[in-house]
Amino acid sequence: MSMDSDTSSQGGDHRSFRQITRDRLLFEMLRSTSKHSKSTWKVLIMDKLTVKIMSYSCKMADITEEGISLVEDLYKRRQPLPSLAAIYFIQPTKENNVFALDMTL
Repeated sequence: MSMDSDTSSQGGDHRSFRQITRDRLLFEMLRSTSKHSKSTWKVLIMDKLTVKIMSYSCKMADITEEGISLVEDLYKRRQPLPSLAAIYFIQPTKENNVFALDMTL
């Protein structure tokens, strides 16, 4: 059986890895936080790897449409923004967790 017949028999709904990743990041991660946030705008805090993932998958306009007003690097000093909710999109490493906890105190 050829690849063409396999593809057509599955309904033709094929999305690229980039599109699947984009949808999951925007709708399952960013949009889902809107229900729990009191503020309209949010800050997205990422480490180096997650910045690459987000840059590969999404445009800045996509992120802004989901209520992100500011994107920050986890390892750079930031001003406290108590009026904005924060979303941390970071690798689950001990170093990142310790750093993120230190910054929130």
